[in-house]
Amino acid sequence: LRRSTLRLRSLTPYKPIQPASTMMRAVIAMLLAIAQLSAGLVISTAAAPSVSVRISAPCMALPSIDDAKNLSDEEIKQEIFNAKKELFELRKNVKTRQQVKPHLFTHTKHRVAQLNTLLSSRQQASEQ
Repeated sequence: LRRSTLRLRSLTPYKPIQPASTMMRAVIAMLLAIAQLSAGLVISTAAAPSVSVRISAPCMALPSIDDAKNLSDEEIKQEIFNAKKELFELRKNVKTRQQVKPHLFTHTKHRVAQLNTLLSSRQQASEQ
């Protein structure tokens, strides 16, 4: 007999394997149902409409200098010290793999620069 004529057939009927995405949807739906029952929550499984929107980089507002204009020189120096301390804490959190909001680096550095500019402009005004 030829090999091509011999076929080994399994005893169980053929079942196609589901794609991973279909299986994941089924698992997620099951987990959501369990969470809904246990917590008494209402969870919507409806898919969000797919809309093509161009998303630019988020623009976080930088801190304003207006509130610092009313401070005395000593208070400004204290604010600079506190901002530098906050920068140190942010860097430490990055190194220790703690959660950090990256925009806070930019905001704090900007704040230090604003306070330093305000302090130096006041010193120059007092010298003249």
